[in-house]
Order: sequence, then structure tokens, then C-alpha cells
Amino acid sequence: MAANSFVRRVRAVVVLGLSGDTIAMAVGAAPASAGLGLACPSPTSTPFSAWSDYAQYAFAPDGGFEAGASGWSLSGGARAGDGNESFYVHSKLDDASLSLPAGASATSPPMCISLLSSKMRFVARGESGSRVKVQIIYRGLLSSVVGILDGGTFTVGEAWKPSPAIGMLGGVLPLLTSGVAFRFTAVGGDAAIDDVYLDPMKSS
Repeated sequence: MAANSFVRRVRAVVVLGLSGDTIAMAVGAAPASAGLGLACPSPTSTPFSAWSDYAQYAFAPDGGFEAGASGWSLSGGARAGDGNESFYVHSKLDDASLSLPAGASATSPPMCISLLSSKMRFVARGESGSRVKVQIIYRGLLSSVVGILDGGTFTVGEAWKPSPAIGMLGGVLPLLTSGVAFRFTAVGGDAAIDDVYLDPMKSS
């Protein structure tokens, strides 16, 4: 038990890189340029203002699944289909969302991130008792995984509702991070997600 605890502590230090030198290196590595194949949109909207969240968010690549989850990695039967979330957070013209059968996962394309990135949000619904698990995947220059943060597992209801604001690492990035992706997994029942956003500059 003690050995396992020690291994977990060492892994946390290596992955998160909390020393001053590591933080400085992370600053130099992020945000990455679009030339690395990452989506680097400017935050131009306050999509969650109806819920008293006035942060400026950037839309994730095909974050509304209008292009059939283009660029997303899907498994376990996850698929884009008809039926937009009921608030039309991104656009009143949207008409798609992502279906996640129980156990299915969907991972977004990577986005630029900086030390000032603070949170992400999305809209979800599901069967009674279903939940959506969120993981934040930090990637390096060659798209290798340099750290995975558990963003939490959230209960969803039969009606669409925005997720809580899911915190990032609060000013500390794993060593050599160049981009961030989000993995969503349905737990305990079928679920659906839509309109995925990142606050890349800690605007509020």
C-alpha cells in the first residue's frame, strides 16, 4: 500500500511538473501555433451568459457536431445525429448533437491552451441515472499525451442543461504542453452532449 502511494505521488509530480522551471517551460510551450495543426480560435462570445457566466469562450472544433463530429475520435457507438440542445447556445441554426451510449467515449480535436486557461463547459442530457465523465488531455508537440486531468463526472437529466464550469489546472500546465483535448464518456446510461467550449484566456 505504501509503495503504491509513493508511485502515485511520483507520477503526479512527473506529469504535472510543478517546479518553477517546469512552469517556465510550459509558458514557452503554450499556447501553440496553428502551424502545429491545433485549432487556435479567439474567444468571441459569452455563450453561457444566460446562466450568469460572462466569460469569453472559444468554440471547440466542430463543438456543435454540425459537421458530423469532424476531427473527433469516437468509440463505443458514439455518433453525431439529429437533435440540437434546446437552448441553441451556439446558433439557432444548429440541428445536431453527439449521442453517447452507455460506456461510449468521444475525444475532441486538440485546441490551443495557455497558462491563463481556466475552464470549459458544454451542454448535456441523458437517461435517468446517467452521468458524463470529463477528462482533460494535455498533449505535447508531437501529439503525445503529457498529462490527463480528471475533470469530474456529472449527473445529467432528461432535459438539456449546461455543465458546471470545469476547472483546468489553475495556472499550471504539465511539462511541454502544446494543446488540450476533452474526452467525454457516458457512465451508467445513455447520454448526449452538444456545444463544447473552452475559456482559453481566463476571461472571467
